[in-house]
Amino acid sequence: MEISKLTELQLDAIREIGSIGAGHAATALSQLTGKQIDISVPSLEIVPCTEVPQVFGGPERLVGAVYARILGDISGNILFMVDRESSLALVDLMRGRTIGTARTFGHEEERQVTHTASVLIAAYIASIARLTDMDILPSSPMFALDMAGAILQVAALEASLSSDQAILVRTRFSDEGTSVDGAPFFLPDSAGLEVILGRLGVK
Repeated sequence: MEISKLTELQLDAIREIGSIGAGHAATALSQLTGKQIDISVPSLEIVPCTEVPQVFGGPERLVGAVYARILGDISGNILFMVDRESSLALVDLMRGRTIGTARTFGHEEERQVTHTASVLIAAYIASIARLTDMDILPSSPMFALDMAGAILQVAALEASLSSDQAILVRTRFSDEGTSVDGAPFFLPDSAGLEVILGRLGVK
């Protein structure tokens, strides 16, 4: 199944998965941080893989990324990306600090971004599993801080992509007064995507 040929009904079904997953991730992160964290999905878009770096300002833009594979009944990949400045803002948001407190990217910042993205990725995959009655789970996450173009090249090789399109699930993390935008990309295996849509009744 070609991602570029998904119907609006099929995209709505995928968007619903994202919204449900975001809700569960928000609950989990709120419990972990001890404060209310909201996660919304403002939009869902189909993006050519070659244009993914443009989402962040170009292939040379420095981004933080967390990559995980989908394992089990189907295969696929999720790549969470956020530019360096927003990565640091996300660290501050999760730690209840004023945005701008974190200025450098060290081990603690890497661990915080990886953990936050992992919670979101796991929630997305769990929502797919519940809605489709499939046995799937995420692999151990891998983190990288590099240029957007380089990260995409590595992810494409790691994932052995069968499609030249990605599903961008724009995601916004927020508390009472601050918001930070992130960008999980769903890089599905064509056969796996067809199974998901079939189970959702929108094949």
